[in-house]
Amino acid sequence: MGLLQKEKLQALIVVTNESNNKNVFYLSGFGGTTGVFVLSKKKAVLVVDGRYTARAKSEARGVTVVSPEQRSKDGGMSGYLRAAFRELNLKEGSKIGYEGMRIPVLIARSWSSTFPMKFIPTKNAVERLRQTKDTYEIKESMNAARATSRAFRDVMPRIRKGMTEQHVALLIEYALKKRGATGPSFETIVASGPNAAIPHHKTALRKLRAGDSVVIDFGGLFPSGYCSDITRTLFVPGGKPHQKLLDAYQVVLIAHKKAFDALRPGLMWKEYDRVARDYITKSGFGKHFTHGVGHSLGLDVHDPYDYVNNPFEAGTVLTDEPGIYIEGIGGVRIEDDIVITKTGAQKLSTAPYLSGTMAGEKKNSNSRFSSNSAKKGSRRIKSL
Repeated sequence: MGLLQKEKLQALIVVTNESNNKNVFYLSGFGGTTGVFVLSKKKAVLVVDGRYTARAKSEARGVTVVSPEQRSKDGGMSGYLRAAFRELNLKEGSKIGYEGMRIPVLIARSWSSTFPMKFIPTKNAVERLRQTKDTYEIKESMNAARATSRAFRDVMPRIRKGMTEQHVALLIEYALKKRGATGPSFETIVASGPNAAIPHHKTALRKLRAGDSVVIDFGGLFPSGYCSDITRTLFVPGGKPHQKLLDAYQVVLIAHKKAFDALRPGLMWKEYDRVARDYITKSGFGKHFTHGVGHSLGLDVHDPYDYVNNPFEAGTVLTDEPGIYIEGIGGVRIEDDIVITKTGAQKLSTAPYLSGTMAGEKKNSNSRFSSNSAKKGSRRIKSL
């Protein structure tokens, strides 16, 4: 109830429609696609229609589940709110908060004209709570990251020239489900050859060629509701990779480690980004690092976070993903899931990095990945 006291409200409305708001799941545990959650100082009410009544009663924690009155024709869910307000016994003139960044202006106006309450838009009230994860959330984030890492180990030896990007993506998503995911946490990216120079390439039917760099950005959504997001870059066996990409891999791997080593409570996002960016720039690839070094991770792949004003705290879950993208040639990105601890950071994902001479590799493809340490300037690519 501290949330209401801080916002000076008698109640707060949180709405999910077609699963567009994970805040309902965060506050109640209900994972259905449509529902209205209303929190007052005395109790919490979840309003769902007949499709979800049994599920809501099973999933929701410490919440009273009720059915809506007839839904309003304007789509404003007035019938849902009426049922909630009746259950909560909210008085006329009560200050009712709603998520101003999510509820359309016309819907909020319809509520004001229908109910004798004062509706007040809030900004990121729940999102601020989601920035720092508790013990349960960290455990589930770790489970998601490690299951996803095992899925990569399952697929990695099977990747070879002649496969299409879509084929590789299908293998990844199948492996994720075998490892317990309910599905991908975002559209899997498999970018090969010149396509690997596009950070958010749309996976297509291009066939992998010997020596190609292949950037695989993937993650799973798990029954707990928590997501993983991992990226690995490999080189297709049978041909010599472009030397710039071999050099880029080494630079990205070291930048990745430097950024991880810098993580600690109190560090700002811009300082975290600068560690990786400065090293990549000094290595001659600065203009080819075209995105931020990471993002918050949780119930959403890009979980809410105030990147400008909020430093890291113990319990912040985030990604570490520097990259280099060279137009017309290819690209490299390495991404891990991480949690900030009281003294530094802990890596949640365990997928291996590249090892072994990639040009003309003749060994079993498993030998291309290792947990050995890297030497700066080495022609052999190893993990840090």
